[in-house]
Amino acid sequence: MNRKSITPTINLERKKRIWFLVKAVIFIGALFAIDNFKNQLIDFGIEEQYLKALRFYLYADLWISFIRLGVVFYYQQKHKISKGVKSNFILGINHIANIIHTFVLIGAILLLFKIDPINLITSLSIVAAAIAILSKDYIANMINGMLIIFSEEVMIGDEIKIGEVKGKVTDITLVNMHIVNDDEDLIYIPNSMVFTSQIFNYTKRAIRKVSFDFDLKNELATDVAAVEKHIIEVLGEYHQYIKNDSYVLRIIKINENFTSLKFQFVLHRHSEVREKDIRKAALRHVLKYIGDAKQK
Repeated sequence: MNRKSITPTINLERKKRIWFLVKAVIFIGALFAIDNFKNQLIDFGIEEQYLKALRFYLYADLWISFIRLGVVFYYQQKHKISKGVKSNFILGINHIANIIHTFVLIGAILLLFKIDPINLITSLSIVAAAIAILSKDYIANMINGMLIIFSEEVMIGDEIKIGEVKGKVTDITLVNMHIVNDDEDLIYIPNSMVFTSQIFNYTKRAIRKVSFDFDLKNELATDVAAVEKHIIEVLGEYHQYIKNDSYVLRIIKINENFTSLKFQFVLHRHSEVREKDIRKAALRHVLKYIGDAKQK
């Protein structure tokens, strides 16, 4: 992982910590005022249920944020994870904290209007059941999203293939998975589809094998060894990422006019280079080779 990709995440984490400290000072000050100057605030014209709702929300928000930061810090220290590296576990904890925050906000709004949440749920049980049925797909997506996140079978940054979609995972939300393909298109796949589909995870495989197919006219494919040597030479800038003696050029099929070839090589397990970048560079040189051969 290069420094450019880590820096924005580090800055984001820093902003979150600074925002928490600022929020904590403001919230603690507000709670101190509510607890110690309650009567004066009521005399000032603020109704008591407003103070109760605000007090409930501020306390709950502080505890949720504090516990989230504590769990994330403990996880990073235990697994020695850099603060700039994205983790499925941390992503899942953030999603859970956001869900709890939502419920706390709803509870505070109910207290604001002097509504007992338990009585409300009991009296609206039929309506709640209807809402649950109507939103079952969304709920299923959320549950599947949490299972995907905490299973860590697919992690942010992995190169995967789901159905006909192949690319890099950039984010996993409670609704869908974000994948950027080789054409830099951002694709959203529902978590329920991800959960029930066959997934090819190229990042987690034991061998990082890169391969690509191309066709040559039969008159250009008379010396396969020369073609292989040329591709290896033009990949010189990437040799540090490629295992020695892993280059292979195979003949897949010979037609009447064209010969189908497959070129393969193996990257070192922790190479920072992206597979699609090195594949793209190799293919460009193959096209140049074909063009130069035609001019001869």
